[in-house]
Amino acid sequence: MTTIHRWLLKYFKIQLWESIMLHMGVLSGEEFVEKYLDHNDSVTTIDKEHNYAVRPPTRHPIYENFRVKAFKALLSAAPSNYQLSALGELMYQLQCLWSWVRWDRLVNLVKEMQHSQSSESEDVTLFGAKITGGGSGGTVCVIGRNCLRSNEQIIEIQQRYKAATGFSPYVFEGSSPGAAKFGHLNIRLRSSSKEYCD
Repeated sequence: MTTIHRWLLKYFKIQLWESIMLHMGVLSGEEFVEKYLDHNDSVTTIDKEHNYAVRPPTRHPIYENFRVKAFKALLSAAPSNYQLSALGELMYQLQCLWSWVRWDRLVNLVKEMQHSQSSESEDVTLFGAKITGGGSGGTVCVIGRNCLRSNEQIIEIQQRYKAATGFSPYVFEGSSPGAAKFGHLNIRLRSSSKEYCD
């Protein structure tokens, strides 16, 4: 995986990216096929009548790789408000990319709770939130101090969410040994549908 500045320097110099820049990140299938003939992907086809937004989906994994590496480095830093604020900011940055009303409502409730206190105050116990698993699971992860005040704020967010939506989100707390204790499952597709029906 490349770094952000290398990606910007290297790929914005080649013709494809110059073309994309001229088109505000959009390239027609016809232009692409005319210029590059093929995209070497046996699973998908290029529709010549379709305009493709190329830059955003290309940019996302590069920026996300940077955020993940920065997050990992920050986890090894000395515990402080600065560390937690930086971790929270990285979480909020990703949340800006993946958006859905229910998740946004929860993330915004965390932001409101966080910013209702002075940023220098010791009362600030929640620092960030984001969806997890690409949004497939409908789970929002919140980062905060391990203290009673954080728990109280999470309960308040849960109650405010329920008041607004009628649904009370389940709160997962702490961690577990996960796969280290549970192990893993092997899921195999049966060789024929007849076996599956028997």
